[in-house]
Amino acid sequence: MQLSDFARELPDDVWAIFEPLLPPVHWCGNGRKPATNRACLHGLIYVLISGIAWDFVPACFPCGKTIQSRLKRWLALECFHTAWQQLAQRYERLRGINWDKILLDGSKKPAKKGGEDTGPSPVDRSKLGSNIHLATDEYGMPLGVVVTKAGANDGVQTQDLLEAMVLQPPAPEVANPTPDPRDLPHAHADGAYGNKPTEQRAAAAGFRMQAPKRGQKRKSGVGNVRSAVERGHAFLAQFGRIVRRFDRQVRRFVGWLQLAAALIFIRAEANGCLEAAA
Repeated sequence: MQLSDFARELPDDVWAIFEPLLPPVHWCGNGRKPATNRACLHGLIYVLISGIAWDFVPACFPCGKTIQSRLKRWLALECFHTAWQQLAQRYERLRGINWDKILLDGSKKPAKKGGEDTGPSPVDRSKLGSNIHLATDEYGMPLGVVVTKAGANDGVQTQDLLEAMVLQPPAPEVANPTPDPRDLPHAHADGAYGNKPTEQRAAAAGFRMQAPKRGQKRKSGVGNVRSAVERGHAFLAQFGRIVRRFDRQVRRFVGWLQLAAALIFIRAEANGCLEAAA
């Protein structure tokens, strides 16, 4: 299944996932009937994938203002976060998650209109941008995301990112008052995370950080492990509303990321990735 399939027509099985999470639309009997949730969700997914401006939403969808109004309501109810969490739980049941291979990395995106949590990007001639801090499993499936200014240090966001994951490692069967740090699940990252404060932030979130220290020689085979989080960023970069940030409100931008993450899980299952691993 390709992203274009979602944009052309919203599949029934995809609508079945979101329908219970979206509040019903009531009509009082006066005036024109409101647009259905399904039509608004389909238009929203079309905008997310294509990156098109609200004023240019095709006439086959509800108007851009209607979709934005419905989006604002859904974000307030955390509908997309709930969908992402439920799909990640299903993924864990079908494929499993190796909690010793959680991967962290950041990716800077331009923010043409500025807004909350934007700042000069060190990789784009100091133009305004945002940094997407992503946590994935060993296959690049998104498990957590945090948005900051483009110049924010990746390591500083470690604890927030690990705690923001929609799934957390299972608790030990027997509680240990003095747990061994070596027994904690491992989080892997690049040299930006290889310092003592970042290790402490990871430990506060219940993880043991594995990252090269400054001046330390890179171990062989690390690139094969680290490539998964780059794949996760590549998944997100396929969505037009994410590869370039147009929303001034960071809450709405995070909502796009949550919806995109849910679609990534749906597409992985539709393409048979889970069955092949099982």
